[in-house]
Amino acid sequence: MTSRCSYSKCSTNNNDQASNNTAHLLGCSRCKSARYCSTACQKKDWVFHKFKCVSPEVTRHEVDGFSIEAIQSAINSASPGDIVVIKEGAYGNDGQSTLFVNKPIYLWGGEENRDNVVLDCNLVIDESDGDHDGSKAVVVADLFLDGTVTISDNSYKSVTLCNIELKCPNNSPRDALKISGCKGKCLILGCDIYGGSDGVHIASEQVYLKRTCIQYAQNRGIFSRRIFTIEDCEVSGCGGYGIKGSAGWTEKGRHNDIQPGPWSSDGPWSSGW
Repeated sequence: MTSRCSYSKCSTNNNDQASNNTAHLLGCSRCKSARYCSTACQKKDWVFHKFKCVSPEVTRHEVDGFSIEAIQSAINSASPGDIVVIKEGAYGNDGQSTLFVNKPIYLWGGEENRDNVVLDCNLVIDESDGDHDGSKAVVVADLFLDGTVTISDNSYKSVTLCNIELKCPNNSPRDALKISGCKGKCLILGCDIYGGSDGVHIASEQVYLKRTCIQYAQNRGIFSRRIFTIEDCEVSGCGGYGIKGSAGWTEKGRHNDIQPGPWSSDGPWSSGW
């Protein structure tokens, strides 16, 4: 159990006395794992914590080994609603593997420090068995992923990517994140997305981008065939437009920083990383 405030931006975490204040931390009444130095920190962290606030009675599966196959095995063994926990380390080394999340589960990595869990693979979230009632959610959180993400045909209540760093290989012909065929809500929260032909390609309704940074796509930061919502995001350094959408989009929050366009086809994206 942590001796630090679970709100990663809490100033007391850098205080030498933080580790001595364990008895004064407020515990989350539901998950029993998150702890806070104040109700103010608990409220600020809720936007992220609610996606990992799961009862301790929920079945957890620990990944056994440091390969993409080991993660896939744990996912295959999980039942809908279970949690798959990936321990700190690097998984995969060829960039050719594909990891499939084809049932409503929680896939968790390295807490707020996502750099502790590195996956070198492509991630596909779909519903291949088609035997779900649409009442459950998929949550993938706290990972560094060197590859692409595809969220496709599914009837989940929601699909959430939370605190993910996604780096699509430079000059890749694929989009870094592609979203299509989702029946429910798709939320991209607190993520950093780099590279790809397009950074994010949207072909689904109910897509929400919040507190996310999209940079260095070869063409467009976001290309959308559907209306979507963007809140407190940055889109910059892409080869063409920051956003190009045939159906438009809804801006929320006060801090969207969106690159205008078009830029030249050999724009500044190539110098980004």
